[in-house]
Amino acid sequence: MPRHTQPREVAELKGATAKDPQRYRGEVPKLDLPVGNAPEHLSAEAAACWFELQTYSIPGVMTAADRLSLEMTSELLAGFREDPKAFPANKIGQLVSLLGRFGMTPCDRQKLSIEKPKEKDDDFEVL
Repeated sequence: MPRHTQPREVAELKGATAKDPQRYRGEVPKLDLPVGNAPEHLSAEAAACWFELQTYSIPGVMTAADRLSLEMTSELLAGFREDPKAFPANKIGQLVSLLGRFGMTPCDRQKLSIEKPKEKDDDFEVL
């Protein structure tokens, strides 16, 4: 089974767009609306997970287009926290997969690299 395609933002943070630019030729459609608040139909536990996931996500990756995936992730996480021992293994796999797609697992974070801003050199002035 092939790997899932990663979001362009995650690929850019990993440096994949620089390594294989031919894979990322076109501009990816991007929705500029923020994820927003949790839907009202979520349970209190799932809504708390929504807020937590949104808070700890990589800035700029999640948008309003990710609301359905975030809703599923929140419900799965709330179910896991309710009773981890009774949580089925297949749902754990789905939860880990969804977290990975958002770049929120330790392994996925290891693959990310963020360019540090260059320090200004105050010794030289440009006239």
